[in-house]
Amino acid sequence: MELNYLKTVCVEKRVLINHINLVEIIMIVIITQLYLPQFHLLDLKGGSGEVIGYPTILGIVNNSLSIDDYPENIDILIEMPEFETDLRLMGKLNRNNHILYPKDASSYIVPENEVVTWYAENTVLTDDALLWKHNGSAVEFKYQTDNNLFNNPPDGDMWQNPDHYLANGTIGDCEDFSLAFASILEAKGIPAEVVGVTLINERLHWVVRYYFSDQINYADINRNNVIIWHNSNPTIEEEWVIIDIDGIHPIK
Repeated sequence: MELNYLKTVCVEKRVLINHINLVEIIMIVIITQLYLPQFHLLDLKGGSGEVIGYPTILGIVNNSLSIDDYPENIDILIEMPEFETDLRLMGKLNRNNHILYPKDASSYIVPENEVVTWYAENTVLTDDALLWKHNGSAVEFKYQTDNNLFNNPPDGDMWQNPDHYLANGTIGDCEDFSLAFASILEAKGIPAEVVGVTLINERLHWVVRYYFSDQINYADINRNNVIIWHNSNPTIEEEWVIIDIDGIHPIK
């Protein structure tokens, strides 16, 4: 069948097709399903890549599509299983000696937890973000203070366990994000540390440090935006403790 007068096939907010009858449209759809290239991103170890996307609309355009070609008005959603999680808060702020982490903090890096492993299996890490495999969008982490979440807890910092945080909307503050993100990385086989730091504005903060793509990276949540810094984090003035899966390591 002649398709030479197919003038425009766009992966945008709409597909513009001129002068095509119903039979020809059906043929185009069939051809699309047979020959449309899949989207790829590099896997965690920099290999040849794994399929992370699904065909969208008509993609017979120079035989090339990338993750940037996903239409803004098309959402490919993934359904999370209904995990049963309990909120296991821990952590008190000792204002006398400035210990801002509980003694069992390392037990909240949980790569073998079923919610954490589900996230690890359904996401792909790039140099700049943690993305969903099914549509290439960034995993959203929503910043919320302990005062708002737990109604001004009298003892200060309250730490959520990662499985509850991940299964209930990824809502929390910097230590909640850091524990969960480090757990996901560990589940992917990437050693990660949760680092207690003092920022250049003198605010105390938690970030994740890990080695990936031949460089040291810092994952940092700041009011809903997760920024991954490479080799160093310019917002950090001082590091004072490291928490990893093996324990707590104060920095003197």
